[in-house]
Amino acid sequence: MKRLFLLVAILAVAIRPAGAHVGSPDVALEGMAGPYHLLVNVKPPDVIPGTAIVTVYTDRGEGITVSAQPIYFYSGVNGAPSADMLPAVAGSPGQFKGIVWLMSDGSSSILLHVSGPGGKGDLVVPIVAVSTAQKDIPPATGYILAGLGVLLFVLMVTIIEASVSEGITRGGEPVPVYRRRSKMIAIGLAALFSSLIVYGGNTWWRSWADRYRRFMYRPTRASYHLAPDSGGNRLTIRIDTAAQRKTLLSYVVPDHGKMMHLFVMRLPAMDAFAHLHPIRLDTATYQTLLPPLPKGRYIAFADLVYLNGFAETIKDSFSIGEDLRDSLHRMDPDDAYAYALPANLQDNPIRDNNVIVCGKAGTGVRMKDGSMMAIEGAGAGELEAGQLYDLRFAVYDAAKRSARLEPYLGMMAHAAIVKDDGSTYVHIHPVGTYSMAAQEQLMDRMTRASGEYHFPDPASFRDSIDGVMRHLQGLPEGARNEWLMKQMNREGGGPAGMGMAGGGQEAMKMDNMVSFPYTFPQPGNYRIWVQVKRNGQVLTAAFDRVVK
Repeated sequence: MKRLFLLVAILAVAIRPAGAHVGSPDVALEGMAGPYHLLVNVKPPDVIPGTAIVTVYTDRGEGITVSAQPIYFYSGVNGAPSADMLPAVAGSPGQFKGIVWLMSDGSSSILLHVSGPGGKGDLVVPIVAVSTAQKDIPPATGYILAGLGVLLFVLMVTIIEASVSEGITRGGEPVPVYRRRSKMIAIGLAALFSSLIVYGGNTWWRSWADRYRRFMYRPTRASYHLAPDSGGNRLTIRIDTAAQRKTLLSYVVPDHGKMMHLFVMRLPAMDAFAHLHPIRLDTATYQTLLPPLPKGRYIAFADLVYLNGFAETIKDSFSIGEDLRDSLHRMDPDDAYAYALPANLQDNPIRDNNVIVCGKAGTGVRMKDGSMMAIEGAGAGELEAGQLYDLRFAVYDAAKRSARLEPYLGMMAHAAIVKDDGSTYVHIHPVGTYSMAAQEQLMDRMTRASGEYHFPDPASFRDSIDGVMRHLQGLPEGARNEWLMKQMNREGGGPAGMGMAGGGQEAMKMDNMVSFPYTFPQPGNYRIWVQVKRNGQVLTAAFDRVVK
């Protein structure tokens, strides 16, 4: 048990933050492959097997070659296919684009190999490859295939019929009577045999279609129960234990030192917001205390990361019947909430220092400590769906000077991007939308002998993780921040796995600028919640953007 606890403690340090998605399948990553700085965008397929579209941007365009190799968690690098070259994009120096076949679902990665004048480097891009769609054959294609099937059926019967009658009769001679009988028998047997082939093929096809439907990704559900008590506004989350991934619930690992990240927003205005960190009571039950949120219907996004790097967001909703009162109790010191009013609203109906007015292009958001956050760069201009953007934000103090930021949960900043109808959500960090836990686990698989991966004993693993969390929660804030910084592997270099070839890693700069690589999946109205930390306070800003 002590050995397992030590192993889990080491693992907890190695676990990296995971990006979870709802309606936002693209993976964006910024990192180092040896000496090469890369910005990567991956569009995973919605059907497995399928092809992922991989686009790589480099800071060095000449003499660079990039290849991509799919790596599957359960088989490791020894069971992976060979790498394929990503062609350079004509007229775009430093840009490479190609496809990668993904043949297996689950936690996967694409291993990028970069070679050039500066040497070689590798970068692991984790993705969650799951089938989320079922493709229908176009009617015209179906009619063509049906016609070809009938033609083949007739040709087979005709060929067999001729082979036992006219085909073995001399030219000009009549077909003997006994061969006529054989002809009829052959026609019947050929028709029966061909029908059996068609029936067997149809049965085989239907069985595979049923299997595909059975293993298609189905979102996990949860129930929410709100009960006011002496300790605050207690929210209990119970995950459906009949879920498709129920066996993974025992293998939840810490993400930024938290077992769960819960984002809640009031519908339909998305005006009340909270970022909370529920504690785990048992395998499927989590609990937190809600801040003083106003009554209404809320949408909730609960982020979980599993041991195999599979990142999942549990999307559900719950209602608050009456305005919640403020409480001095918080279940987690890193919890934060805010109210965001539309930029064109002059009157402030909520008297609270957590009220902010949404920013838009050319304006900033005044946060609760008097500092200002502004959106800059490409993110402040017109936005188009399907384009990769570097969303940049700057923080200034009350005197309009650059404000130095502090790490928040081991990162420069966190952001939640949500479409106004709740169909798109992503919890994003400056390094991208991907799961670094999957990256770390796959890198570990690359260094181990080939063979199928086996999970540890679920009860022992869960107990060991709970022990790590109790230890972490008992640390003073300074020591806890130091632990998280080591967890992010930021001291003296970039995050682990960002430069597998060694060197060329970039340190996290604690200044007033934060940026997030992201691709908006579809047109619509989006709200971007950005959270930073300054002078020990978690500060929240909100920006409304229209994507065409």
